[in-house]
Amino acid sequence: MSVHVLLWDADGVLQHGPRGWNWRARLDRIGGPGFADAVFRAELPALRGEARLADVLAEVLAEGRDVPLEVDDLLGLWEMASVDEQAFAFVAELRASGIPCHLATNQQDHRRIWMRDELGYDSLFERTFYSCELGVAKPDPRFFEAILQELDLPASAVGFIDDASANVATAEALGIRTYHHPPAGGIAALRAGVQELLGEASASPSTGPQDG
Repeated sequence: MSVHVLLWDADGVLQHGPRGWNWRARLDRIGGPGFADAVFRAELPALRGEARLADVLAEVLAEGRDVPLEVDDLLGLWEMASVDEQAFAFVAELRASGIPCHLATNQQDHRRIWMRDELGYDSLFERTFYSCELGVAKPDPRFFEAILQELDLPASAVGFIDDASANVATAEALGIRTYHHPPAGGIAALRAGVQELLGEASASPSTGPQDG
């Protein structure tokens, strides 16, 4: 069965942090060694929709670390990303050609609101599947199973684009067709990978926005 629907990851595919941005190093510089691990552990329940990100960050800051930041300052770190305009245009082009495109991303409540209100994800995609709304996060297979059930489609009819190997592996194990995107590959790699996923490798590369 050919791919009829595409699921898109956000970070590393459609949006990117500042050049040279390193989450772990930045957080450890702010809060000392181990602060990044504490923050990322605290974020996990928020990614599954079990808690608000602001609340779990407040708990981390209350652990006694000498961190010169308030919760709102930390929340701002999750807004250190910008959309890839060429990738956005490619998604819009695919939708205009009749291919349904849906967002499938791990995000907590704060970032979900920011991506919807500030970055325009709701207008770009037909449907948006955020882990905090599904109650489960990639690479848990239940993330994909919930989406397949919502779409009422067999796995073989769905294509998935992500930059994380663990997420791609889980989707493949369920029978979903995948493209593992290298973030540094830019729009050229994204176009080639998605066209191959759709069985359109012979399509002209001259259509739509290009690198260079």
